[in-house]
Formats: sequence, structure tokens, C-alpha cells
Amino acid sequence: MAAPKVFKGVGIVHAQRRSVANAPMRDLGDVEVLKFAHRNNQQVWKQHRRPGGGNLSTLDTPDGVSLDVQMQEWTDENMAMTLQGKVIELPVETVTGEVILLQPGSLCVTEFPGPTNIVLTKTDDSSEIPTSAVTVSPAGVRVPDGSTVITAPTPATIAYTSTAATRIEPLVEAGEEYRLLFDGLNEAESNRPCIVEVRRWKAPPAEELALIDAENPGKLLAKGEVLADPDVPAGESPFYRITWL
Repeated sequence: MAAPKVFKGVGIVHAQRRSVANAPMRDLGDVEVLKFAHRNNQQVWKQHRRPGGGNLSTLDTPDGVSLDVQMQEWTDENMAMTLQGKVIELPVETVTGEVILLQPGSLCVTEFPGPTNIVLTKTDDSSEIPTSAVTVSPAGVRVPDGSTVITAPTPATIAYTSTAATRIEPLVEAGEEYRLLFDGLNEAESNRPCIVEVRRWKAPPAEELALIDAENPGKLLAKGEVLADPDVPAGESPFYRITWL
């Protein structure tokens, strides 16, 4: 008797932007969920010849295909993809004379991230404020509660050198489509290779972005739609295909 055919998939999911010529087929890192769902419209004809009801016939029409992709790795590109955003590289900036207001218990957010080589100067008398009077964070400088140096709101300027950084700008590239490819194995069949190709996939922004969640550590879930490719020849699926080796 032949062994039953069951499936337990592992593998690498790749994504390629369709709007960019020769875009790389990018590895999405560890993908926890890759799941299709087929929607169907069914028309039913009831039978009326005998008591008891029941159906005489049905007509099923595919209504659509969805594909959920849940990524565990918060790479810049993965975040941009799930947030309909773009990646911007911020260079090092040398800043002088940026106006801030120092006050106890308050964070002053600098215009550019990761300030270093900080010089603080009071506006009223141009005297320098020691950097030991503030706590430096990637977002700016903070005056501690109970400071003995800055005891009231103090207008000042800050000079600093920023740190090179990467910024994600969400919700600025709506409508992006991707080609997806699952280069996988069926662990339940001696690691038999399985390739799944999705021709067109489009997802709205992620429903949530869990920055703090003690019970469910942050994951990137994109709930997208598999769209038909009108250029596919007759006899082939315009949505996706599965190849077994």
C-alpha cells in the first residue's frame, strides 16, 4: 500500500516588485505563514419532485484568491512592503543652531536622529550647558526630573552630528504589486521539492504593527489578493501554479 500523501511545508519565500524593471527576487527571511484561501460563489437549484428538499444542481464560480504572508523578520524591505511604504537612507548631518526648549522631565526631539558631539547653548546669555545635564537618546536629549542644572523651561540651541539611519515612510506607495515564489520542501514526503509561483499579488497595508505586545511579539502580516494575469496562455492558471519535483 502506498504511503499517504500529506504536506508539511518549509522553505524560502521570495518577492519581486512588478513595477521595477529587473527588480531582484528578494528573500523575505523567515516566513511563518503562507496560506491561500479560495472564495467561491455558488448558485443552487433546489429539487421539487419529492418531499424532503435538497439540491438538484449547483454551479460554482470562483470569486477570488487571497494569500496571507506572515513574516517574522523586520527587514527594511519587509516593513516597506507590508506598510505600502518606501525606504529612505538618511545621511550624516552636521547641525548648528537648532532651536529647542529644555525643561525637566521632557524629551527634546532633534530634527535628525542619533545626535552625537552635542553642544548645548542657552539662548538668553549664550552660555554653554554641560551635556551631563541631559540624557542622550537616539531621538534627542532629555532633561531628567529633578535636574539641578535646568530647573525651569530653558530656551536653547543644540549643535550636533547626526547618525546615518534608515527610515520607513509608510502609506506612500499604494497599489504596488509583487510576484511571489515559494521555493519549498515537503517535510512529510522526504523533503520533496515544491515550487509555488504567484503571478500577481497585491496587499493593503498591514492591519496592525505591534511595536509592544508582550504576548505576541511583533510580526509582519500581509493579507493580500492574488490577481489574474491576463497575459497567461489559455490552459494555464492566471493566478498561481504548483510544481513538484
